[in-house]
Amino acid sequence: MPFLLVAALATAAGVLLISGNDGSDNGGRPAGGSATPPPPARTTTTTSQTHHRRTHRPSTRHEVHHAVQESKAPSLDPGQRQVARVIRAYVGALDARDGARACELFVPGALSQVHLPRDRGTCARSLSASIGYRDPRGFPVFQSSRVARIPAVAIEGSTARVTATTVTQFADNREPSVEDDLIYLRKQGDAWLIAKPSATLYRAIGVGNIPPQVLAPP
Repeated sequence: MPFLLVAALATAAGVLLISGNDGSDNGGRPAGGSATPPPPARTTTTTSQTHHRRTHRPSTRHEVHHAVQESKAPSLDPGQRQVARVIRAYVGALDARDGARACELFVPGALSQVHLPRDRGTCARSLSASIGYRDPRGFPVFQSSRVARIPAVAIEGSTARVTATTVTQFADNREPSVEDDLIYLRKQGDAWLIAKPSATLYRAIGVGNIPPQVLAPP
């Protein structure tokens, strides 16, 4: 399973325990007769078992989505909902590969220390080009991401801290990443802006080793 942060390991482990029913086939062999069963009988049994496994065992990806969707999000007050909308817009912009929208959701200069693998001269163009980057070292390649729920929004004056459960899909049939992304925001005027890049952005641009500093306040 790809790299997880903070409560990611606990989240993913809980997810896999929710619906891990395998439904194995215990069909017996007929008693008596020849010691070697006729070929048609053996072929029929094998085909049935294979069909049973393929049609009744849910994929890990399906289990992850089902479990996260069933998780209950807390009730948010109007101020918290405003912050939560910024987080959903941020993850949605990365999912859409919309560098211009993602960049404008950050405090000016917040992305200056991020090395974008494809430099196109501006934040918007460079980020758009870098989302989904395939690192030659074989790191997971971003395909899509979404906010499954927002379990916590803490506002203290002009700063905010959000925990957002994100589901990130990768190319090449890798298993999805489910993690609690910690995102910090700062209020400027009437708008909330993201104060520093979070794990979701690093995953989007193909960074294999996400810097631990993403967890620290800006």
